[in-house]
Amino acid sequence: MVLESSSVTYRYPTPVSPESKALDSNVSSPVAKDPEPKSHMQGRSSSRTVNDAAVALSASDPEAADVPSHNTSLVPVVVIPGLASPSQRVHYETFPDIDARIGRGDDSPSKRRNREDLRVEEEVLALNVDQREKADAALRYCQDLIAEIFEAEDRLQSDTSGAVTADAADFFISGIVGERELPLLTRGIQHRLERAIHKAISASRFNAIPVEHLGRVQRLCEGAVTAADGISLGVVGGWTEDDLEKWVNRIASVENGLQASRILLRIMTAGREEKQLYSEDLLQTVMNTVKHVVDSCLVPIAEARNIGQDTESFGIYAAHKKPLSALVQLSSKVLLLLGELLVKVDVAEGAITAVEFLCARLIFVENGHSEKESALGVQKFELLRRTAMDVLAKIFARHPDQRTFIFDEILTSLEKLPVTRQSARQFKLVDGKPIQLVSALLMRLIQTSATRSTHRSTTTCDNLVSANNRHEQDGASDSGEGDADVDQDQEAETDRASESAHDDKMQGLIRLAKPLHDGAQANAHYLVKFMVQRALSSTKTGDQPYRSLLDIFTEDFIGVLGSTDWPAAEMLLRALLSNIVSLMENEKSTAPSKNMALDLLGVMGSGISDLKIHVRSACRSLDVNESELSTRLVQLFEDLVDEKTDDTDFLEFDGPYRIVLEYLQARDVDDAQLQSACGFHLTQWAKNTWTACGADRGSDNAGREVLVTLSSRLKHMILDKKWLENEYESETVATTQARLACALITLNSPFCRAYKRIFSILLKSMTSDHATVKSKSLKSILQLLEKDPSVLDRGNSVMVSIMRCTLDASPLVRDSALVLIGKCLALRPTLDGEVCDRVIERTADAAIGVRKRAMKLLKDIYLRSNVGDNKPYIADALLQRINDTDESVSDLARQTFEDIWISPFHSTLSAKVESVQSRLAVKSQTLLIVKTVQRGEGVLSVLHSLLQSVLSNDSKNAVLNFQVCKAMVAVMFDSIIDSDELSGRPTQAHVLQTLTVFAKASPKLFDAEQLELLQPYVANLSNTDDLLIYRSVIVIFRHVLQHMSSLQHGFLRAIQDALFSSIAKVGRMELNEISSCLWTIDSILNNTDRLVRLTTSVLKGIYVAKDLSPADDTPESAARSAGAVNRVKRLVLIAGYFGKYCDFDQNAKSFKEEFPWWKGDSVAGLVVDIICPLTTPKQPASIRETALESISMICQFWPRQYLRSDTNSAFEIVFDSGDTRLEHIVLSGFQDFFALEEKRSETGAEIPVGSGIVNGSDRLDKTYMATDHDGASTSIAQRFLQHILRIALSSVGELSLTATQVIASINRQGLVHPKECGPALVALETSPNAKVASIATQEHRALHQKHESMFEKEYMRAVRRAFMFQKEVIRDTQGFTTQPFASKLRLLFDVLKTGNDRVRRKFLGNVCMRLDFELSKLNSAGGIPAALEYARFCVENLAFFEYSRIDELLYLVACIEKVVANTGTVVANAIETEVLKDRPQPGHDGGMTTADTGKQHLDSSVDLQRLRHLTVASMILMLMWETRSFLQRLWGLRKYKETKTKPATKEVNKSPVKTAFVTGDKFVEKIKGIMSVLCTHTTQLDHCRTFLELLNVDNDLKVASETEDNDISKASARYETPSEERNLRSPSLPPSGGVRAMKRKGSGSIASTPRKKRVKPQTSKKKTGSVSRSKDSDDEWD
Repeated sequence: MVLESSSVTYRYPTPVSPESKALDSNVSSPVAKDPEPKSHMQGRSSSRTVNDAAVALSASDPEAADVPSHNTSLVPVVVIPGLASPSQRVHYETFPDIDARIGRGDDSPSKRRNREDLRVEEEVLALNVDQREKADAALRYCQDLIAEIFEAEDRLQSDTSGAVTADAADFFISGIVGERELPLLTRGIQHRLERAIHKAISASRFNAIPVEHLGRVQRLCEGAVTAADGISLGVVGGWTEDDLEKWVNRIASVENGLQASRILLRIMTAGREEKQLYSEDLLQTVMNTVKHVVDSCLVPIAEARNIGQDTESFGIYAAHKKPLSALVQLSSKVLLLLGELLVKVDVAEGAITAVEFLCARLIFVENGHSEKESALGVQKFELLRRTAMDVLAKIFARHPDQRTFIFDEILTSLEKLPVTRQSARQFKLVDGKPIQLVSALLMRLIQTSATRSTHRSTTTCDNLVSANNRHEQDGASDSGEGDADVDQDQEAETDRASESAHDDKMQGLIRLAKPLHDGAQANAHYLVKFMVQRALSSTKTGDQPYRSLLDIFTEDFIGVLGSTDWPAAEMLLRALLSNIVSLMENEKSTAPSKNMALDLLGVMGSGISDLKIHVRSACRSLDVNESELSTRLVQLFEDLVDEKTDDTDFLEFDGPYRIVLEYLQARDVDDAQLQSACGFHLTQWAKNTWTACGADRGSDNAGREVLVTLSSRLKHMILDKKWLENEYESETVATTQARLACALITLNSPFCRAYKRIFSILLKSMTSDHATVKSKSLKSILQLLEKDPSVLDRGNSVMVSIMRCTLDASPLVRDSALVLIGKCLALRPTLDGEVCDRVIERTADAAIGVRKRAMKLLKDIYLRSNVGDNKPYIADALLQRINDTDESVSDLARQTFEDIWISPFHSTLSAKVESVQSRLAVKSQTLLIVKTVQRGEGVLSVLHSLLQSVLSNDSKNAVLNFQVCKAMVAVMFDSIIDSDELSGRPTQAHVLQTLTVFAKASPKLFDAEQLELLQPYVANLSNTDDLLIYRSVIVIFRHVLQHMSSLQHGFLRAIQDALFSSIAKVGRMELNEISSCLWTIDSILNNTDRLVRLTTSVLKGIYVAKDLSPADDTPESAARSAGAVNRVKRLVLIAGYFGKYCDFDQNAKSFKEEFPWWKGDSVAGLVVDIICPLTTPKQPASIRETALESISMICQFWPRQYLRSDTNSAFEIVFDSGDTRLEHIVLSGFQDFFALEEKRSETGAEIPVGSGIVNGSDRLDKTYMATDHDGASTSIAQRFLQHILRIALSSVGELSLTATQVIASINRQGLVHPKECGPALVALETSPNAKVASIATQEHRALHQKHESMFEKEYMRAVRRAFMFQKEVIRDTQGFTTQPFASKLRLLFDVLKTGNDRVRRKFLGNVCMRLDFELSKLNSAGGIPAALEYARFCVENLAFFEYSRIDELLYLVACIEKVVANTGTVVANAIETEVLKDRPQPGHDGGMTTADTGKQHLDSSVDLQRLRHLTVASMILMLMWETRSFLQRLWGLRKYKETKTKPATKEVNKSPVKTAFVTGDKFVEKIKGIMSVLCTHTTQLDHCRTFLELLNVDNDLKVASETEDNDISKASARYETPSEERNLRSPSLPPSGGVRAMKRKGSGSIASTPRKKRVKPQTSKKKTGSVSRSKDSDDEWD
């Protein structure tokens, strides 16, 4: 432009200049008074840019052209020198890209405007006559109003009566200012005056008003402002109506003062140059008033809530919403003008700082979260907060020296922000969801940092212009005069200078834009680093909200990512990503730090995916035929997706950057926010340009020419924001096009291009050593999957990594992996086959949550899969969970089966007409059930339990479920007849076996016709191959026949005959079913005589053979004896089964006829009488086993037989003999009996209480009435419990499992006191048999929940019993298991964690107390003394417990320190005096010293037994101390130990976190080292010395002086001393726990350490731990 090379001379008009006189002559002053001298404030710098001067010249006085000619010498003059003559081509600038486009004839959408067009537009924009008249009218109105005000004031001053006249009352009211009563302008007059001044300013005629008049107006307004500063606006409870009315009047007075402040600020911001208008005192008064209103009224209103003590004030505010809303609105306007003043006028730094504090106060005050919580409404106050944000942003832009202070003030105030997302986000965006106001402020400040300020001084601007154009000016000055033609030599010189000129142009852009970009980037990093550092030191649930705030800020930035108005979001996210990546790559980063980083990486990755989805959707919605611009944008996105773009595609002058800029400039109506966005986009465009130019160095010149040309244009756009608009035409940019262009720019930004890096970090974190880090990485990948499923297509590495995590040791990781697998399967169902086996494995996981998650996944796979290959395996896995020890898992399994097996057929079977598809679906499901049964016998009982649950009345869909099951039964019967009915052609045996499960669950599923089809299968039992079919048919008959009233007797007799004929041929299982089925048929046919005859015959055979003669040595005799034994066993077995199921009491007479000696009335008793003699030890073992089995069967159904003395004697003999086979038979009988008892109790509970007379007696019979069952249960529990406990704790196999089940049943029925079984259950929890441990844990948990206060006293007995179990049965006294390290008593501690914290702490304290000992009573005999083994078992368990609270650990460590300090003193004293023979010796200084420890040897007079005794004592204490040190390292307890003050209760109640990379390996090695000390006398002596040094030297205190005495430091032992000063303070420790340790400190060896004489402790029965506390240790324990 021509003005860039113009020489401008500018002069400001003086008070006596002709220009000012001309202004004065146009306005007649109503009151001619000389202006009074007054203190003034230094105004703005009078220097302006060239363009500003020209504008000011034309706008200051439109009539300047009429000034007489003799005054023109004082008018600013623009002198334009002519062109250098002649001009040379080398001094012109070339534009190759434009020449190329013109040559091609391209119709560019951005044609450069010609100068003629610009001139015409300028003429159109010039003021026309009508606008000039309006401006004159505005000026006259303002002057007339000022004159009227002055006249009224004069009348007041001339009237000495003190009364305000009627005319003056329209303008003034009386007000108290300080102690004086002064006239103040009325509110109406102030409003009119403010509007008049504003219109005059808008019409550019305000300079025509004399400065004396404006000064007088200021003085008139000053009183109202001063008066408002002293008015109280506070609300006090208990106000009357009069008080409220006065308060409302005071609000009106304050509004008057604020309106006066607006007038004053209007005058100050009008651009006048007179210094007397800018009074510092006046400005300070305005600021004081605004601050007073904010502090005393606006902030209390915003913070008031309708709860607690604020209820009354909230009601007052809400009742006066209208005047208070007006006050808020007026305060906002005053604050806005105040900010405008600070931008336009150079004021004192104190004033700027005061406004910054005021704005920060408003921004961070907590507004109501909803309309109900806000007295005036949320948005009314939000407008004021937005005004404060605007003012703070303007100060930030105008005063660069204040930027650091503003940032610090914002950052230090962040903790005042609300941490809930809904309440925090109240800043409404134009095109998106609301965000935090502070988030918008931070982004705006970053954008402002990248925007060139328009308020810089002329010197700075001139320097920039001269620097940018120095090359051109130098070329012009050196050209001189010459020919118009250029010779060839000069052209060659031009070519050589071309590259240098290009570099100079690019350097000009760099000098202009690089400081802006670097400043914005530095500010972004500063903000992010502060927030990240604060977030790392806090948690989401802590007192400081920085962790949650960082999440909210990140989500806010992500929410506006790609927005045209908030481009700084990408820079802030880029800075955050840089910090996060550094955290992840730093090996020293803690697990919580990495967890936070992974959280944020997931959010950022999801945000990038969201942006991609948004852009893809926007491209689809664009009509490419609508405009060429849309076509180019869509093509650019496609190239970006295909990775075919480079940076220059986005940097083109007609590219996306320009589209965004033109869109923003079209919206910019003096909007500072949009201006900052434009500036940021420009700076980013410039930065990418010089970066691309540097990357293209050495490439083709055409590309560099384009970038250099672009750099020149960018330089002009940065210097003049209107340059692009003035120089180039452009198409109208639609909002959708602009947003798409900005989104494309963002997608190409470094942040979005880092998506692959983010994903790789997340994948790598899945192999971390920390369980929480792995779990968090899985959850973050889940976030990415939800947004972009295409990440699964990045190869098999993703799924392989996820599948590996399902085998992780941590249940948290396994659960997170299953969640992620579920999402992967939902997105890619084809992966079902790959992951199915791994998910099936997790259904048996040790963690309940993981099992549930796996079951839900299998359910989805099952319902989604069309191929039946995996379905049987899935069904089998789910069936195993029906009998899960956890009730919630079992219930979920039942519900899952109902959902996958039954519920899908409800709609099809309920239809009136059954379709072919529905029947095929039922057949398919039936075949699947049969295949499931084929997987093993264990499935049958589980399937039975499932069907019972599905068909019970408690099921919501019992009727529909019954119909589905009945249809399945029908399909199975059809397949028995025709094997082709089911596609898989299952065998008849498996189909019938499946039918038995349905028969047991609900006999009503069968009908008579179906049963008749089964008759042939019981008539012909030819070989063992038919045995399974035979047994299945009998089971069906047994359960169904009694419910069939329509069966013919002939059919039943045929079945009865067939069963009778098979009794001699079948085995135990079939005999059990036959006996039960025959009794069922007999109940229908009533022909009991056949059963009586069979039973009496069997009993006779047993009775006759009871005295079998022993076999001699001949083979014939042995064979006869073996046959007799087998025959007796068979008869006893038949007698047992028929005695169990058949009630022959009605036929007792028939039995008495056969057995005249029998005098009883129960046939079951007769059977026991006959069989019981066969249980004696003189009988063969096989007969004894069968006899005990038969007696147990009979006793189950006839429990009175358990009360017989001969029966109990038989059981006692078994338990006394210790025969495991016989014990197992007896215990199995007990188990079955107790199971029936529990079932009977549950059945009684199922009968409703209010069911009436019909069921009332049944309920009483089954619940409250004492019966033989109750007597038998109690008798067994009381008589045999100790034998059962012994058996359970004597092995780990099947016998132990059966005994454990019996113990659990006894406890569930409450047959014995909880103390009887509690310790045994705890010991059984340590069993390596998982089933035993699970049952014991379940019962232990139930006992603890019911009897916690009573049961806690038994825990020490339980620990001792667990130790004995491990020692005697497991043969391992270690207190932990490996891979990973875990406590053997972990299940006990898990149960304790479900109860009271006090009980848990008491347990830990009691364990430590049990490890304490009196030296004289310690038993050190044996290879490894029992006390030492027990101590090792306890401390290793303590070391590997999973503690739930920090205070538990602090308490435990304190208890250990107490024991070691007290008991260790006695042990150390004994070692010194009895083993080391330590005697004081004279020293050089006359004092007493001891001999050098290193030279001490074992004296021959030392008692070796005493040495061993003291060694064992010191070993126990060393075990405890090593455990204490390990706990401190593992759980990071030193930070609590180093604090001098007592830890906060809230802090110690938190869950502890393990320290990274601290494992149990070193601890286990040290424990093994201590346990090996007893090998030789030398090692014993060395250990005693080490222990003595532990008690004498404090290593922790010695660390500080390590450099002073390094030799002594190396000589000291590597143990920490249990010094009292370092004892951890625990709020839970009793007062008696604070005993000061009787120890001595030293920094060297024992020999060189002088010490006081030790007093030998007195011998007493009390433990050494009862030493009284010293005065200094009163506060050691609270």
